[in-house]
Amino acid sequence: MPAIKFYAPYEAPFLPFNITAYMLFPKDENLRESYMAQKLAEYTLFCADEDQIDSVPIEILKGLLINRNQANPDIRENIVLSGSTAGHILLNLIKLDASGEEASVNKAIYLGAEYFADAENAAGGKIASSDERHIRRAWSSHKSVAHFWAALQVQIQTDTKLTGIDSTDLYLRLPSLAKELSKIAITLTNKNAKGPIFKPDELWTQSSSPHAGSNTKVWKGTIEKC
Repeated sequence: MPAIKFYAPYEAPFLPFNITAYMLFPKDENLRESYMAQKLAEYTLFCADEDQIDSVPIEILKGLLINRNQANPDIRENIVLSGSTAGHILLNLIKLDASGEEASVNKAIYLGAEYFADAENAAGGKIASSDERHIRRAWSSHKSVAHFWAALQVQIQTDTKLTGIDSTDLYLRLPSLAKELSKIAITLTNKNAKGPIFKPDELWTQSSSPHAGSNTKVWKGTIEKC
């Protein structure tokens, strides 16, 4: 399984953004880099304000310059909705398997009809989330991080104190649940698919330590004081 790369700084308040970047853009490294550049700049400015520092590290500015063509990616409702759709399909697949039924994506989509319709209504009809073509595109685009989105749905349903997708509290618990869901996901099989639903190297995973999978290409040495 491919491992999620972590970016310095490794402080708990910043770590959730690493997970969020992959959940939003599992197939686009450029957009992940852009998202992290933006969040790193915001985090640096926050730390500088807390410590009453007037300057911004030069590496931060370099990172933003490198990502200038992708700066401030448009994190629209449909991106989050696509991820949520993939997560819901995975949960339905697990339910089907647990009940002794075949883990069929078609059945999982059918079972989620009410959820997808509610999501479309919540978006004011701007997103045709209940359209089967949209659902299948969402599954295809976010299948590799479906376990993270499924874990997010489970935690939001069981913990009303969570403040958002990139909250520190969520980060501390979401990866472990996502890992357990991924273990189940790779065992799901479908007769029509003639094999497992997920390929062994398809799901993004988190290393046990942020430093173990860290990416120092762009952000090395960016934060010293915060």
